[in-house]
Amino acid sequence: MTTTTRDVAQYICGTNYQDLDREVVHKAKTLCLSALGMTVAGSRIHAGQVLADYARASGGNPASGVLGAGFRTSAEMAALVNGTAAHSTELEDDSWPESMYTCHIIPAVFALGEELGSSGKAIIEAFVLGYEVQARPGMVVTDNGALDRGNLTAPHLGAIGIAAAASKLFGLDVHQTQMAISLAVSQAAGSTRQMGTGAHLYEAGIAGRNGISAARLAKMGLTGDPNILEGPRGYFDALAGHPELEFRLGRGKDLRVMEVGFKKFTACYLMQRVVDGITELVMKHDIAANDVESIVVEVNPTFPEICKFAAPRNGDESRFSMNHCAAAAILREDLSLETFTDEGVRDPKRQAQWPKTSLLVHPEWKREIMGETNPITIRTRQGQEYKKVCIVSHGDPGDPLSDDEVKQKYLNCVKGIVVGEPAEKAASLIFALDELKDVSELMRILTYPQPVRALEKQHA
Repeated sequence: MTTTTRDVAQYICGTNYQDLDREVVHKAKTLCLSALGMTVAGSRIHAGQVLADYARASGGNPASGVLGAGFRTSAEMAALVNGTAAHSTELEDDSWPESMYTCHIIPAVFALGEELGSSGKAIIEAFVLGYEVQARPGMVVTDNGALDRGNLTAPHLGAIGIAAAASKLFGLDVHQTQMAISLAVSQAAGSTRQMGTGAHLYEAGIAGRNGISAARLAKMGLTGDPNILEGPRGYFDALAGHPELEFRLGRGKDLRVMEVGFKKFTACYLMQRVVDGITELVMKHDIAANDVESIVVEVNPTFPEICKFAAPRNGDESRFSMNHCAAAAILREDLSLETFTDEGVRDPKRQAQWPKTSLLVHPEWKREIMGETNPITIRTRQGQEYKKVCIVSHGDPGDPLSDDEVKQKYLNCVKGIVVGEPAEKAASLIFALDELKDVSELMRILTYPQPVRALEKQHA
């Protein structure tokens, strides 16, 4: 059992690519394909554009690509922009019950890996081990203290996981890795109150930037409390009231990346299985949107604190609106990036369907982010009722996306940005990531898409 900051550092330094099962390596590659695709898509979304403008104005050593934006900056700044862009799509892939996502750590390891000339195997190794470090404690603290304090554990613990991943890429020893984790604690942040705002998206980028900077500063000799995670007033105590937290860290096939589910559309993961359920009932019983009188979604007390916008005012809020998602589902739409834009929110056809959906909150159910089930009932104007208990979403580990479906998700994301042969080439490179001596060609393709490819020479 892991109990101390040093235990985590020893795990990072003592576990290597050779300890990873082949299925873990393959899952990591598919998650990278998904994450890098959503990063490119996010370069055209408001939060991603704001952060790209911020990075351009800030300058910095041109070491790492800002995906989709056509320029390079420092690894830390690239991680900040790319993590924010990836999260701005709300397409990030998540694992439960830790409520952990990939949209901060994958952009960060690729940004630093590009600077360092890291191999694909080193990228996979850093991602998988960093994810393990952030996910395992999250399995305990997310629904047992952190949530009730308003702490969003994905960016909180993500800063620590990314510091661990960056330490691995830098080749730090146990003491230095311990210091990197300690320095990351001083930069870890995330608030559940920010969901539905640009700050929620930005928090993913912050975790990436701060995790890399923590490892870089540790490499340069900056120090922190070596026992920062454990004990009274330590990090886990401050985060969730667990001063003596115990958790195990896996090897082989027993790693948390294997429990990451793929998102299919750009909204909060809590609604994925509900949308699947509504869609199934609509198609099975041939229910027309105009015939729907009401949709009741049964939820735990946490659900309405997160999916809290019955009448969203903009694209950011729509990604946390059960009403908006249900409207698109009964209209038989393919829930695309456009569905969750400001223009998509203003669509009168969708707005007309919003009032039909309501949440039935069960106060007796456990307070947790992803509960066990969401029963739904669709009632028609003709008095018919159709019910389903939603448990699994297609994309969950229990019903995973195929490689072809993950590739299609990536292609949908890069459509109109990285086009034709370059898009296919990048996908092929990611599927062969464990064979790449370095990731420079891949990052060049995704950094300089077709409309800005002419900029490549002046930024090379």
